[in-house]
Amino acid sequence: MNASRITPLDALRGLAAFAVAIYHYRSAAHAAAPPFYGELAWIYNHGQLAVPLFYMLSGYIFFEAYAKPLGDGRIAGRDFFWLRATRLYPLHLLALVAVAALQAIAWRAGAPHFRDSNNDWRYFLLNLGFLQFAWITPTMSFDFPSWSLSIEAGLYVIFFYFARRFGAVAGPRLAFGALCLALSSARALLPLAGPLNVFFAEGLGCFFVGGCLQLTARWPDRRRLFLGLVLLALGAALFYATSERRETTPVLFAGFVLTSLAAEPLRRVAGWRPLAWLGEISYSIYLWHFPTQIVLTIVSARVIPLDYASPVTLALYLALTLAVSTLSFRYFEAPARQGLRRLAFARPLAPVRA
Repeated sequence: MNASRITPLDALRGLAAFAVAIYHYRSAAHAAAPPFYGELAWIYNHGQLAVPLFYMLSGYIFFEAYAKPLGDGRIAGRDFFWLRATRLYPLHLLALVAVAALQAIAWRAGAPHFRDSNNDWRYFLLNLGFLQFAWITPTMSFDFPSWSLSIEAGLYVIFFYFARRFGAVAGPRLAFGALCLALSSARALLPLAGPLNVFFAEGLGCFFVGGCLQLTARWPDRRRLFLGLVLLALGAALFYATSERRETTPVLFAGFVLTSLAAEPLRRVAGWRPLAWLGEISYSIYLWHFPTQIVLTIVSARVIPLDYASPVTLALYLALTLAVSTLSFRYFEAPARQGLRRLAFARPLAPVRA
């Protein structure tokens, strides 16, 4: 059940989570020109595209770590889902409770229902079951970045049954990946909520494209790099030729992933300590940057008004997010994950990064 660490993918995940934090600062700022808009314009405008990149990274790592053991029957279903639950649930639950409390404080401070107003018991229960977004309603609530976790949980179910049936065999993976990519490309025709919604279709496409990319893991670096650069160029051309349509991003990100894995200079950069640290705390960054925004809203309403167009406020926001995420990972996320796994297994498990 051990998943070896893939350093470039860890770095990409950390950078993507950091990009999401910057992207959401713009909505918190309510400013036409947030700090460093010229330098960070692509992130401010397209940072939401980090989510399909997350799905693709998950697909690669899951097929690398779990496809063959699941196909061979070496990992039972309850063990697989316990591993997934212990990865996602403890921090999700803590962030959910924290946001519920902070929203109440913000309401009393004069900023009622910061960003989303669907923060009642119904949505709280939906969040507890990873059903908070798209399966029943396309409305966000509480710690709104966690909407993608509800999609991710559905992807785990599809992956489990696919891997249990086909294991690491290439043919079915390529065929199903092509089908999922076609479905993702036609996502605009799908409903916003329901068993096969527009967001789940995107998740399936990116996840299984990532799984297909994993088939190149034993290729020589030169061959992988060539394919990566071709996909990168094709994806960029499609993205801008279609007026930056989201449906084209799987091709772009596929090239980005392969290039990051195959280019030796990029592999060396991915091993730098700051990027390794971002990769470690990426899940915490993703869930804690929004509660940090609520805290700043309360401070601005009760203590000292903050100028969200100022680089100082942006730096404060990012520094607090990184500090809270580091503490959360070290003293809650990692210990909770390992502790819960020890309860279920006869011996302690090596860390599972996926």
